[in-house]
Amino acid sequence: MKNFLALFAALIIIYSGCSPTGGSDSPANSVKDFVLALKEQNPGKAWNFLSSGSQKMYNELAKNRNLSGKEYFEKSVSDINSLGIMGMEFDVIDEAKEGDSAKVIIKTKDNKTSELYSIRENGVWKLDYTRTLEENMKKVEQ
Repeated sequence: MKNFLALFAALIIIYSGCSPTGGSDSPANSVKDFVLALKEQNPGKAWNFLSSGSQKMYNELAKNRNLSGKEYFEKSVSDINSLGIMGMEFDVIDEAKEGDSAKVIIKTKDNKTSELYSIRENGVWKLDYTRTLEENMKKVEQ
């Protein structure tokens, strides 16, 4: 019976498209799931959709504030509007995978577009917010 329950739990995790630590079944869904968690006012859940590199970035930012990276993240995204274009209603208009990396292009109702990045970690897709910020900074510097 224990083996059956363990198998059943594993199947639920596989078919839900998420690992126990978060993540999505596609790059587009990594963006959508991240934003949905924040819209549900559940930044702890959203944290689990961030790539390990993005979590590390928040850990570094939090060091001088006597907070954990997760605590700093939760405070910094308490208002969905702080996410800019990701905080608006949007549609995914393109998803381009290249190995374990992907670019997701979103478009808002007022025709603004943005490129976001996702990375596959441990078999699931997570929002690579660090790369998204880096790529957007390159555009500003040009």
